[in-house]
Amino acid sequence: MENSYNYSMFDNWGKSGFIEKDEQGYHLLVYHCLDVAAVGAVLLEHDKLLAKKMMELTGLNKEENLSLIPFLLALHDLGKFSERFQNLKPELLKELRHYESDKAYILRHDSMGFFIWGSIWKRIWNENCLNLNNLNYDIYDWNLAIEPLIKAVAGHHGKPPQYDIHGVPVNCKELFIEEDLEIAYFFVKSVFQLFSGTNFNAAIKDEEGDPFENLILKFKKSSWVLAGFTVLCDWVGSNNNFFRYISEPMPLDEYWNRYALKNAREALNSSGVLPSIVSLNTGMEILFPKILTPSPLQSDVSSCPLESIPQLFIIEEATGNGKTEAALTLAHRLMALGLANGIFVALPTMATSNAMYDRLVKTYRSFFQKNSDPSLVLAHSSNYLSDEFRTSIGFSEVEGRKQYCRNGTTEDETISAQCSKWIADSRKKALLADVGVGTVDQAIMAVLPTYHQSLRILGLTRSVIIVDEVHAYDSYMNTLLCKLLELHASLGGSAILLSATLPVKLRQRLTDSFCKGLGVMCGDLKETAYPLLTHVSEIDAKEIQIGTREGTGRTIYVEFFNKQTSVEEKIVNFSKEGRCVCWIRNTVDDAVEAYEKLVSILGEENVDLFHARFVMGERLEIENRVLKAFGKESNESTRKGKVLISTQVVEQSLDLDFDYMVSDLAPMDLLIQRIGRLQRHPIHGSQRVPVFGIFAPELTEDPQENWYADFFPKAAFVYPNHGRLWLTASLLAEKGQFTVPQDLRFLIESVFGERSIEKIAPNLRVWEDKAEGESRAKIDTANLNSLNFQEEYKRTLNQWVDDLITPTRLGEETVLVRLAKWNGKQLSPFFEDERYSWELSQVSIRKNKIKKAGNYENILEVEVKKALDTMPDRGKWSILIPMSQAGNNEWTGVALDEYNNEVQVRYNSKIGLSIEK
Repeated sequence: MENSYNYSMFDNWGKSGFIEKDEQGYHLLVYHCLDVAAVGAVLLEHDKLLAKKMMELTGLNKEENLSLIPFLLALHDLGKFSERFQNLKPELLKELRHYESDKAYILRHDSMGFFIWGSIWKRIWNENCLNLNNLNYDIYDWNLAIEPLIKAVAGHHGKPPQYDIHGVPVNCKELFIEEDLEIAYFFVKSVFQLFSGTNFNAAIKDEEGDPFENLILKFKKSSWVLAGFTVLCDWVGSNNNFFRYISEPMPLDEYWNRYALKNAREALNSSGVLPSIVSLNTGMEILFPKILTPSPLQSDVSSCPLESIPQLFIIEEATGNGKTEAALTLAHRLMALGLANGIFVALPTMATSNAMYDRLVKTYRSFFQKNSDPSLVLAHSSNYLSDEFRTSIGFSEVEGRKQYCRNGTTEDETISAQCSKWIADSRKKALLADVGVGTVDQAIMAVLPTYHQSLRILGLTRSVIIVDEVHAYDSYMNTLLCKLLELHASLGGSAILLSATLPVKLRQRLTDSFCKGLGVMCGDLKETAYPLLTHVSEIDAKEIQIGTREGTGRTIYVEFFNKQTSVEEKIVNFSKEGRCVCWIRNTVDDAVEAYEKLVSILGEENVDLFHARFVMGERLEIENRVLKAFGKESNESTRKGKVLISTQVVEQSLDLDFDYMVSDLAPMDLLIQRIGRLQRHPIHGSQRVPVFGIFAPELTEDPQENWYADFFPKAAFVYPNHGRLWLTASLLAEKGQFTVPQDLRFLIESVFGERSIEKIAPNLRVWEDKAEGESRAKIDTANLNSLNFQEEYKRTLNQWVDDLITPTRLGEETVLVRLAKWNGKQLSPFFEDERYSWELSQVSIRKNKIKKAGNYENILEVEVKKALDTMPDRGKWSILIPMSQAGNNEWTGVALDEYNNEVQVRYNSKIGLSIEK
């Protein structure tokens, strides 16, 4: 189709590159636009759940969406019709448009696409190009309605279109020449004719309220999912293994039927994006046939009535009583009802994610029909270090290292390159997999202005979200989790939350958020029974008391220590008796101190240390060693007389079992979590009375303000609610014992309940006031950082700002430190590995301790640069510290702190990293 100028819409390249060896080629822009549209059309045909959700969002039926959505997808690269983009390849501009240009590429093509639409909108309206012939609404009304959808498809590179260039508002007259606008208009008109079933008017429904206002709200809400859908379709549609470059003009309908649809089917079949077929055979016996006698919780979730509507479940049950199996069984039942294609399991840490992944490897295929080939993906920043994960997907070294590509690049990369990174970066792909496992951060990023956040939304709309260890998150993360639940419910999703115990007010807050997303009010939750299953839908909120497995109830006795020497004596005596013992300390420094003292008495062969300040390779070795010594498969020979000194890293989801445990005083919910590792497995044969020790300041009825801080000066900032710590200790000391699970609710509510603050000693309330202020500040920060889903997919003044990273967690900033061994001639990674030496030589440290590398001279300076060049990120995201051997197993180096003062960095494979001024 020719326009009035000298070139047509076929005189524009969309993609270019090598097609065979040294032969350059290019793909016409109009064809690439149709490739992406075809991927969307085929995906909607094959993904019934996604097609249904799109119908609910747009208000259109399936056939109408199969015209509207491909039409919109075809417009995603409108900005490439700009001469400024075409001039990125001057030789192609001259070949196709037959002239040369000096115009620079000053704004990305995705943002230019939004502005080119705005520049031709008046003509589209005046010539009724889109058949917007409803006389009740004018050009301004329809612009308000359609613009959110254009922003969504234009923002297909991970962020909404930007409105300025280096802070200066965009001037459209500078971006485009008249010929650009003319040809873009003809392309829009031609594509609309190709998808002749496109009917925006059909989305106006005769319903309560203003029909057109309702349409605008629907399209705004749709824009968030459409944005992610466009990213996915663009990536798949950019795979030139399937979409071969074609530069010969042909009618659009001929290309669509002859090439685009055929190629899209082949590409999607190979992408792993199409959902696997869910098995309708559900229940514990299907997923976990080795569990011959399910627990009452597991039996209840296998048979409780379910509706085919979005639902939230909150499972509160003691550690070790089968919450995970119950949640997976419940999720499978929801999938079988057509409410989801898969699941995403979110956990608090990488270690717990790895453990969950290893468990799911054995059962995930049972969720799907036998002829399916479902995907299981591990999603966190160090997933490539999991041997099980790498083996399962054939993960290559090159792919693993591409995870360092952060937030795109300044230049306009080809989408093919981005597609390759996406395939390798399974943190994003995990949310599109049939079964994904990862840190909760990966899900929370869906509600933050992060790169490709819309893709995460798209993935989550297809999944049941399972969030484990809900009690482990602070007020910032809990607020973001509430935002996620609200969004997920509004998009028709279901969720399952797991915790050993939750305060009633937090359970209420979580259910209120989900109900808000459903558009209904949630009644007051009042049930204090334990264990408890809370089941929420638009119909009602049920609180269901769960029975306990016969023989699982037990009484835990508590003893207190006020002197560290008393704790050490107890541990030494038990070790010599052949018992295995764990002491959980609240800080790394305190853990190291205890370890060194006990090693001097019991010897290195009987004492191990586990915390987060080991390089990754050694930390993984320690984790495996700990699981072997104290895990479910351990035996008398691995356990006898062994002692583990650890920090909080052992309290979450690691399946460990000790004969005796002692913990530094911590909040009640964390102590309960830690107690779950005490004589956990009957198979280890311990017939002793379970006793849990607590190392704490001496209790008084009228403690001084620094009661906790003087006793634990380093831990005082780890757990700032010193009043509630005093309540925890006072309650457990007064009772002397408690019964699991019957007393757990009472213990939690006594410390965290609505009226509990009244019981805190007056001198300690200053700490509670300060902690409460900090908690409210975190909530405010979360509300400020999170996206407003009442609006469309768009940039705001304080969000989507380039180079601004919005965190999923608050806390002291950390830096990634990589250690290198220096022999006087060359540097080598501290931890040797065939594939990931540098990654396994890294450790995370607070930024105020180490801010940057030291000053190096002469040959060391040269070798540092060489080492940085061998790293996958060229050292951009880490600090390299050369370490010289200073003795047996001792290494030292230098770095600079936040004040640019030189600090000594020491590393010992037995105790980890330390920093001295």
